[in-house]
Amino acid sequence: MCFFKKKKKENKVAETKMENVKEEKAKVNTKSVSSKKLNIENKAVVEKEEKTKKSIYRVVFSKENNVWQIKKDGAKRVIDSKPTKEEALARVKELSQSQDTKFIVHKKDGKFQKKANIR
Repeated sequence: MCFFKKKKKENKVAETKMENVKEEKAKVNTKSVSSKKLNIENKAVVEKEEKTKKSIYRVVFSKENNVWQIKKDGAKRVIDSKPTKEEALARVKELSQSQDTKFIVHKKDGKFQKKANIR
């Protein structure tokens, strides 16, 4: 009988160790889940801020096509191209007024010329 009592005690000890390990794993899992939720929430906040940031139009000269191009920051495509700088400025003013955004004008050599905020 003593033999059986020892086994029962050993089994109880092993069971309690397993329970402790399971509890620790559960704590770690809840921490990782909550941190993942926080990361997702932070990403959502950053995306909202990026959406609320106003876009900027740029007027630049294209040497390949010999035209003035209107581009939006972050965009791959050209919005519009005009043969003269005055026409491009008129067009970008229309765009910026309708969307309440800023625009930046560059010189023919690509250097910064002026920044305008139309309202």
